[in-house]
Amino acid sequence: MTNDTIGVDISKDHLDAHRMSDGKSQRFDNDKAGHSAFIGWLGLPGARIVTSR
Repeated sequence: MTNDTIGVDISKDHLDAHRMSDGKSQRFDNDKAGHSAFIGWLGLPGARIVTSR
């Protein structure tokens, strides 16, 4: 199992994500379709997601 760190800046309209392992960044809409795209972008089946507010 590989651990990675994903930083996410959350705003009303967007999620700006940065993956530390490869330096890739991506912007997603902050809606149901964007959330699904974000999970797909992670590319980690069974990923554990930790949130903070």
